[in-house]
Amino acid sequence: MSIILKSNQTCFTVAMLALALGSATYFASGAAEKPPRATDNPDYNIFFVILDDVGADQLNISNPAGTALASTPTINAIAAQGVNFSNCWSMPECSPSRVCFFTGRYPSHTRVLTALTPSTLAQSQCSPYETTTPIILGADGYHSKLLGKFHLSQEWYNPAGIGAPASNGFAEFNGTLMGAPPPLDPTIANQVDSTKVVYSCGFPVNGSAPAICACAFPDGHCVPGVDALECLAAGGMPLVASDGTPILECSAEAAARISWQSRNGSYAWPRTINSEGVAWQQDLPVRKYSNYAMADDAIEFMKEQRSQPGAKWMCTLSFTGDHDPFQPPAPSLVPGGTGWPNNVEMACGVQPDLPNAIVQERLISNLVIEALDAQIRRVLLETGLATLGADGAFALDAPDTLIVIVGDNGSYFKTVQAPFNSQRPKGTVYQTGVSVPLVAAGGPTVAPGRRCDKMVNIIDLFELWGECANVNVHEAVPVGRILNSHPMMRYLTSADAPSAREWNFTEVGPEYTADVMYPCLFSQGGADVCSDAVFATQPFCEAQGGVWYGPGTTHPPVMADCCDLWNELGQPANFTFVYPVQQALTDGRWKLIYNQQPPCLKKIGATEYEFYDLWNCYEAAQLYGRGIDNPEYNLLREGTTMTELQQFHYDRLRIKLAQIQATLPVCVGDITLNGVVDGADLGAMLNYWGMSSVADHNNDGLTNGGDLAILLGAWGECPGPAGN
Repeated sequence: MSIILKSNQTCFTVAMLALALGSATYFASGAAEKPPRATDNPDYNIFFVILDDVGADQLNISNPAGTALASTPTINAIAAQGVNFSNCWSMPECSPSRVCFFTGRYPSHTRVLTALTPSTLAQSQCSPYETTTPIILGADGYHSKLLGKFHLSQEWYNPAGIGAPASNGFAEFNGTLMGAPPPLDPTIANQVDSTKVVYSCGFPVNGSAPAICACAFPDGHCVPGVDALECLAAGGMPLVASDGTPILECSAEAAARISWQSRNGSYAWPRTINSEGVAWQQDLPVRKYSNYAMADDAIEFMKEQRSQPGAKWMCTLSFTGDHDPFQPPAPSLVPGGTGWPNNVEMACGVQPDLPNAIVQERLISNLVIEALDAQIRRVLLETGLATLGADGAFALDAPDTLIVIVGDNGSYFKTVQAPFNSQRPKGTVYQTGVSVPLVAAGGPTVAPGRRCDKMVNIIDLFELWGECANVNVHEAVPVGRILNSHPMMRYLTSADAPSAREWNFTEVGPEYTADVMYPCLFSQGGADVCSDAVFATQPFCEAQGGVWYGPGTTHPPVMADCCDLWNELGQPANFTFVYPVQQALTDGRWKLIYNQQPPCLKKIGATEYEFYDLWNCYEAAQLYGRGIDNPEYNLLREGTTMTELQQFHYDRLRIKLAQIQATLPVCVGDITLNGVVDGADLGAMLNYWGMSSVADHNNDGLTNGGDLAILLGAWGECPGPAGN
């Protein structure tokens, strides 16, 4: 059947199209059919831990050259009793990586190319038609639950609203749909005039320590003389006068000034719950330290599953803490931690008069990572997956459960630890932006305590989840859908397994957004870093400490993009662009980077490629043989001449990158992601009519006649690799 409709035809109604299709209704991917077993090996339960914004630079298991890192005895012990993957790449930002974890597909294929913001349109969020891990494992009898940060999709511009996790197959979800903790509250829940006194961390301080205050609680009771930070951790609110003076004794009058609906970083945050068979709900706010609350939820779920003989399960614990805005954890949450130094003011990076905010942010980041390590230990001990010996030694006891811990992308600007490069952090495809820690232990792991230096991509975890259930994920997804994952189980079951990868690839790109993007300028390490694709809305820009050059700027005039700002400032040499499209490819030694140049740099002939020999980059000898790709190691920089060997590998990588790029374009109109545009896609579009959805092909925020015309014009088999 052929249907032809011009874009300006309005008389051919949606109802008539539905009638022509026999009134068929099409829905997103639900439970998959039970997949055939790939092997006769036993099935393994999965405990998957995601460390938000913890790059390889932050942990000594992945940064042996680091000198001022967090103390992580639990993660170190897991690595010592499992496998430390020392050559793992992520995507440069969290949402693309998280979609990769659970779909096994490159960001260009899923269309989630950068971190979601409240203005991200539905077609740049994880599609409800992706066949995600909980769908595949659910068909094999697994009970899956995700706790903590989600960020594959979100409630804004999404037809599923707060049911976004369920729409992606995560029928059991308890956590936050936000991409970061809420902003810190310098008003201390509306008690303080923040124009006169700045308590930048969301609680009153006294120099290098939290102030002592009376601690009021939402149920009306109050405890005098409490450490203000411990008060927040207990779910209370420290009492202060409007001028910021701590109130030591309980006062009903003072407590009455508290706004209990205020949010405050990790101590007062919005919880969303998707639960199968129960109405979705959202609590605003939860007054319990987020990472502790998420660990509690994991303990409850895993205990329940482990009490049921024969139960198969996957628990994903996705921590939120080590992410801007940075807020200290209470000392009680970091037993044995390094603590806050007496000679450093306790403050957070948003405080305007801090002489060197990097000091505080790195301190807080380290303390948060130590708190996360403590929560991982608590979960493993309380669920019986680990024990403490008489000498206090931590020992895993998880023969039926695979434990995996990973960072989702490189670290954020100011928290980057040496020798990694803070000017090439999260959001870039340089080593600092994509090198992440990855450890696995328990379950089928043999020869524990070893390091695996084979190339691994976080996208391969999708295949590992299938291997745990003896499911071939390549057969479990619809025909016509491209998977990019490679096997990983071999590295756990054999100490000398051959590499599954010849190449490793990563990318970041622009999103479709309801907002117009404007420049945001950051000062970092003596350079001005400009982005007009990431952090390019005023709230996000200013929350990250950037200077906003869009409408409402205090630094007029408004600039259309980073090129305009660069020209306005006189084209300074220390001005760095965050490129809108970045890709990197490596064979393990040689690394090729593609940066799509903005128009102003194209005009002056700026090259789009960089090329590195990682074996001979900065600190390679200290970093498992692959160094940091700093600018001076670029073999294509001006004034250099490549050797015959270097030229050979450069040409080889250029050819391979071009081959990968040829597979990346999506098939317009293929809403259901099966390599063909047909009635299923038309039915899907009709279901979303009038809404922002994955069927919004012209990216105007609505699914309507313009999108229908595009779909009908693309009818049939997808062209090129996407249709294979």
